[in-house]
Amino acid sequence: MADRVYDLIQLEELSGGDQDFINMMVDTFLEHTPGQLEELIKAQASNDMVTFGAISHKIKPNIDMFGIKKIIQDIRDLEQLGKAGQNNSELQTKLANVQAELTIAFEQLRQR
Repeated sequence: MADRVYDLIQLEELSGGDQDFINMMVDTFLEHTPGQLEELIKAQASNDMVTFGAISHKIKPNIDMFGIKKIIQDIRDLEQLGKAGQNNSELQTKLANVQAELTIAFEQLRQR
């Protein structure tokens, strides 16, 4: 397997090392975030930038909590671009980065 794209240290600190809590949070992340990512992609495709900004905002804390460092800034940029109504090449590139990295994180977390 490739190097892990996530880091659970923040979640481990928050839980005090409670593995059941960590497992519950991972399960919740895997239950909700893939659907949110799909909603984000659909919002961009339909140029619904209000929804795009709102969904980016929802996904942001999960990226932080799961230490997916490569896209921490990208998701913040996407939120701001969405709120500004800027569906441009910068947004598309950052969205592709977020989609690729989250897809890897989902797979790795399922296999952990």
